[in-house]
Amino acid sequence: MPTPLPPDWSDRLAIDRAHVWHPFTQMQIHEADPPVPVVGAEGCDLLLANGERVLDGISSWWTCLHGHGHPRLVSALERQAARLDHAMFAGFTHEPALELVARLRPKLPPNLTRAFFSDDGSTAVEVALKMAFQAQLQRGEQGRDRFGALRGGYHGDTLGAVGVGELENFLTGLFSPLLLACDRLEVPEDPRREIQADLTGWPARLELARRNMQGFFAEKGERLAAFIAEPLIQCAGGMRMWPPELLQELRVQCDQHGVYLILDEVATGFGRTGTFLACEQAGVAPDLLCLSKGLTGGTLPLSMTWATEAIYGHFWGTPASGRAFLHGHSYTANPTACAVAAASLALFDDEPVLANAQALAAAMREAFTSLASHPAVRQARSLGTLGACRLVDPATGKTHAPEARFGWRLHRLALDHGLLVRPIGDCLYLMPPLSTPPERIREAAEELVHLLNN
Repeated sequence: MPTPLPPDWSDRLAIDRAHVWHPFTQMQIHEADPPVPVVGAEGCDLLLANGERVLDGISSWWTCLHGHGHPRLVSALERQAARLDHAMFAGFTHEPALELVARLRPKLPPNLTRAFFSDDGSTAVEVALKMAFQAQLQRGEQGRDRFGALRGGYHGDTLGAVGVGELENFLTGLFSPLLLACDRLEVPEDPRREIQADLTGWPARLELARRNMQGFFAEKGERLAAFIAEPLIQCAGGMRMWPPELLQELRVQCDQHGVYLILDEVATGFGRTGTFLACEQAGVAPDLLCLSKGLTGGTLPLSMTWATEAIYGHFWGTPASGRAFLHGHSYTANPTACAVAAASLALFDDEPVLANAQALAAAMREAFTSLASHPAVRQARSLGTLGACRLVDPATGKTHAPEARFGWRLHRLALDHGLLVRPIGDCLYLMPPLSTPPERIREAAEELVHLLNN
């Protein structure tokens, strides 16, 4: 049984129940199963109101990069907020934004020279979609009024981002009358990432996928303004790991058909896959790059959309030309968030962040190797600091019925055992802060085996 909450949380949870609308939640469930109060965080752990400590196995929705409360990030936040908390970015600039750009640009593909600030991953995608469409128009491509995307993708919850997400997911079907015109291409999962890989026929399947991609662009390429993809891992789509060879082919096809390539590294960036950006592993540079989540180490909301000089050039002109990119947000390039992001990037230079990520990746592979033999587990796999598997009913080998809400029940049970996991449907995954000690991942795997046995 979980440790009871302190008495003073009864009134607070009553306020929550009466007035708060939580994300991605059917609120009726919180009548009997209220949200879990968090009162603090430290390193790779969250501290709960009942005094328990839990490993943040999902980096608080993939945002926490260096661990909670890193002193250098906290110090940067305090110093900047006291000096300049916020100023509008239209017609003004400030040192934290410029320091962030100067620190980040050398870590990106060299063709990306122009940075546009916004607020979160979804808005970074919105910016990229609008930039791509307007740039195509302003370079004389009047007929490019559609976008391409991968099946199984997820790029955020605002309407433009939803429009290039999975065609039949929980969002797209409902809002389909409001969405962008999008053509979707399916790519296979990469069996080489699996612990117990069956590579029978894989070269032929990979070549077939390559030909399918070529056929997709031959048929639809002339209408596409841009093609968007999460490189190597489709995260919210169930941690689908797809082949780098197909990312390379995607770059080739975009070039051949005059289509801008947008890479959404909101979840995969900042060392999560073992390299600073996932696209590095394929040797691919996009025309537009979306960054958020780990940009500030999980401390404050901030996002950036990076573009090539060629795209930027299509917006150059006099005020009367109508070529400007008329998009912005009240908190664009918030100085406090920019200062924290610059401090987060400095840690990559001053501390062995990527070396720690490699050690964590080895522990993750080991952990999911141990899980792979469990009868409730299928398709155990890992890439960098992310491990995932598919959960099944061990008695039948089939996926649990959605109404059984097995993933949610596992999530709540794991909290009582010191571990935060939040399965996506039947996909159980771990994506902890890069600072997580490898032994904590081994302990997490042992706990998951224990929970799946009961």
